[in-house]
Amino acid sequence: MPARANTRSIRHIMNGVNLEKLNILTFATHERYEETLCKTGHNFYSLRVGKEWDATYAPVPSNYHIVDEIPAWLDIDLVLSHTSDSRMQVAHDILSGSRGLQGQLACPILRHTHVLPDVRFNVDEQVQNFQSIPVDHNSFISDYNRDQWGCDASSSSVISHGIDVEHWTKLDATGGSRRQPVCLSVVNEFPTRDWCCGFNLWQDIAQSVPCKVVGKCTGQYEGFSQPAKNKGDLRQSYKKAAIFLNTSLHSPVPTALMEAMACGCPVVSTETCMIPEIIEHGVNGFMSNDPKELKEYCKQLLNDEELSRTMGYAAQKTIASRFGINQFAENWNNLFYKVIGDFKL
Repeated sequence: MPARANTRSIRHIMNGVNLEKLNILTFATHERYEETLCKTGHNFYSLRVGKEWDATYAPVPSNYHIVDEIPAWLDIDLVLSHTSDSRMQVAHDILSGSRGLQGQLACPILRHTHVLPDVRFNVDEQVQNFQSIPVDHNSFISDYNRDQWGCDASSSSVISHGIDVEHWTKLDATGGSRRQPVCLSVVNEFPTRDWCCGFNLWQDIAQSVPCKVVGKCTGQYEGFSQPAKNKGDLRQSYKKAAIFLNTSLHSPVPTALMEAMACGCPVVSTETCMIPEIIEHGVNGFMSNDPKELKEYCKQLLNDEELSRTMGYAAQKTIASRFGINQFAENWNNLFYKVIGDFKL
């Protein structure tokens, strides 16, 4: 990426090691992900562009500051943009000084991509557009995700999701009460997202086993499902359900699936995208793309309490050992310091 004029300096860098908290400019994207990202300990300044933070998904951390404009006194060390092309344009406008700042910001742009190319539209065009937007570094949530965007492993990074296991394993007022015989799915606007979340498949399965959906639903489907009131409420839903049912068809990493696993909920899922990297079939969950097999797996777990408990425990161990919050924070900090250290003024 071309160098930018050094009218504001990058602070804190000494031989590639950061000694102070960074000031990171970002944009609200996914509340629970960004809440977890704040565990890195840095100061995040979220420019109010498009999406507003929804506190029902996660509370705003004390080191996450939502601002309408960048304070004149603030030195920004890094711009972190999650996925959106429109936010990338805002990031470039900020760095060029066209959004009212005096002079240019001299700091790198890090793009972290959560989504996959939208298969409803021309994938090649999306990939070309993605690659045409200049950034200082690309990171992705999985190898699969990176491959779909055509990026080389030598010039990009992968940071897997981090799950706050301590939160999701915390006992609620219900304690360790017996799980209810229901298959839980957590999806917002489920009826309108068949192409990626597999609503039609879910409907088919729901004719054979008891199913429940938690998630926001608006428009003509308002009332189909209700969102959790807060994270604690969602945790109770995970802990009460006998099974977490994931029918996603085109989703790189369903966060809800990993949260459910952290709660010890056994999983029945489609075998798509990155899911085979998380679920070991028959050990910490069941996977199939055959609707008949998915129904049978649900029935098997509903009728075998010991299997359900064993598989749920294995799911919990998977999240704790591979997707814990400490490793997530360390990976992000290493990447922040690397991107800033590599930046050429």
